[in-house]
Amino acid sequence: MNPHNTEIIEEVESRRYQLNLTLLRIYNYYRVFIGSLLLLVFIQNLADSPLGSLNSAYFLTTCLSYIGVNLVISIMIPSMPIRLLRYQGIPFLIVLADTFALGLLMYYSGGVSSGLAIFIMVSVAAGAILVTGRSSTLLAASASIIVLYEEFYLSLSAPDLHDDYFIAGVMGILYFSISITIQYLSNRLRKTEVLSLTRAVEVEDLERINRSIIQRMRTGLILVNHNNSIRMINQSAKSLLGYAQSTDISELPTPLLHRLDAWRKITTSRTLPFQVQPTTPEILINFSAVRANEEKTDVVIFLEDTAEMQQQAQQLKLAELGRLSANIAHEIRNPLGAISHAAQLLGESSNLDAADTRLTEIIYNHCKRMNDVVENILNLSRRGQPNPVRINLLEWVIDFTEQFNETNDQTSDIQIEVHPANTEIRIDPSQLSQVITNLVTNGLRYSRIVEGQSKIRLEGGIDETTDRPYLSVIDFGPGIEESLIPNLFEPFFTTEASGTGLGLYLARELSEANQARLTYSKDSADGSCFRVTFAHPDRITA
Repeated sequence: MNPHNTEIIEEVESRRYQLNLTLLRIYNYYRVFIGSLLLLVFIQNLADSPLGSLNSAYFLTTCLSYIGVNLVISIMIPSMPIRLLRYQGIPFLIVLADTFALGLLMYYSGGVSSGLAIFIMVSVAAGAILVTGRSSTLLAASASIIVLYEEFYLSLSAPDLHDDYFIAGVMGILYFSISITIQYLSNRLRKTEVLSLTRAVEVEDLERINRSIIQRMRTGLILVNHNNSIRMINQSAKSLLGYAQSTDISELPTPLLHRLDAWRKITTSRTLPFQVQPTTPEILINFSAVRANEEKTDVVIFLEDTAEMQQQAQQLKLAELGRLSANIAHEIRNPLGAISHAAQLLGESSNLDAADTRLTEIIYNHCKRMNDVVENILNLSRRGQPNPVRINLLEWVIDFTEQFNETNDQTSDIQIEVHPANTEIRIDPSQLSQVITNLVTNGLRYSRIVEGQSKIRLEGGIDETTDRPYLSVIDFGPGIEESLIPNLFEPFFTTEASGTGLGLYLARELSEANQARLTYSKDSADGSCFRVTFAHPDRITA
C-alpha cells in the first residue's frame, strides 16, 4: 500500500474518532435530556400522557435509573483513557443499553402505542453513526427484536391491553432502513473524505515540487500583487538583485519598481538590461500578467543574467576563434619567428650604430608582443571545463602568495585579510590562480608607479548583503579613468603600448566559467579594487 494512502486513511480515522467522540458526548446529553423530559411529563401528567400507564412505579424507577446512568456516563467519558474510546465496543454497549432501557419504559407505558418507539429510532440512528459495519446492523436488529418481543410479552402479561404487532413490525423495518441508509451515507462520506484528502495531498506535493523547481531555477522569478508587494521570490532572483538568501524581501528595489510601473502603463514595451547595484550582474527582465484581462492582477517578473546569455554567445565566438587561432598559429608564427630571429642576428652585428640597434630592439619587442597575443588567443580557445572543488579561502590565498613571491623576481608586499577565517569557496583552483595572478601582477605594477614599491592588499570574506564569498585585489595605484571603465573587460582593450588587452578579458571569462563574477570599483584610497564574487559553495550548480 502506498505510504500516502496509509497516512490518509489514518488521518480520516483520526478525524472520524474525534467526530464520534463529540457526537457521543452530545448523544449522552441528549439521553439525559430525554430522560428528564419523560420524567417531567410523567410527574406532571401532561396531555393525558400514557407514560407509566401499565406500571407507574417501575416506570419511575427505570426513568430515574436511566437519567442517573446517563449522567454518570457523561461525566466518565471525558476522563476515560483514549485507547478505550478508540474501540467501538463502548459506543455499542451504550446504544444497546439505551435501546433496552427505552424498551422497558415503552413496555411500562403500554407498548408501541405510547409513542416511545420513536426515541428508539433516534438511538438506532446514533448507533449507525457511532458504530460501523455489522455491529451497526446488529443494533438495528436488537432494537427490532426488543420492540417485537415487548409487544409479544405485553400480549401475555396484559392481554386486556391492545397489542399492535403491525406498528412494531413497521418500526423494525424503519430501524433497519435508517441504519442501512446512515451506514451507506457514512461510507460514501468516508470515501469522499479519503478522496478529498488524497487529492489535497497530491496538490500539496505538486505545490511543493513546483516551489522546489522554482527555487532551483537559474532564471530569477518574482511574483508581485497589484500593489507591487512581493508574494514569492526564488533564490536566483535574490542573488541577481544582490540580496542574501536568508533576507526577507517584501518590496521591489527602486530600479525594478520603476520599470514595472512603466510596463503596467505600456505592456508591449521592452526593458533594456540594467544593474540594480554596481556589484550585481546585469539583468534582463520580462513581465507577464497572471490574468491578462484584469487590471489589478498579479505579475510574474522573470530576471535573466545577461552574462549567461553573453557567455553562450561567447562560447560560439570562442569556437570560431579556436579554429581561427589554429590558422593564425600556422600563418603568423613561422614568419614571426623568422623576423624575430633575424632581428636578433641583426642586433648582434658590430656594424650597426646605436639608432639601428634600437630599431632591431623595437622589431624584436613587437615580435614578442605579437607572439604573446597568439599565445593568449590559443590559451583562451583551448580552455577546458572547470573542475570546481571546495577550498578554504584563507589557506588558498596564503599558498598563492607564497608561490607568487617564489616565482616573482621582485620582492612584493602582499597584505592578506580574510574574515571570517573559515570562509570557503567552490572553484577550480588552477583557473582561480590564473585570474588572481593576472590581477595581482597588474596591481603591483600600478602600485609601483604611485608608491614606488610593489604593494597590494588581498581582502576576502562573506558579503553580508548577498551571503556570497568574495576576494578583492586592491592596489595603491592611480586608479582607472571613469571614461575607460565601460571598456575595461573588452578583449584587446589596453591602456599600455606593450599590453595585449586580453588579461582582464581572460580573467572575467575564467571567473564566469566558475559561476563567479569579476567586477571593478574605485577603492576608498583612489586605487583600484577588482573583486571576484564567488558562487555560494552550497548552492553552486554543476
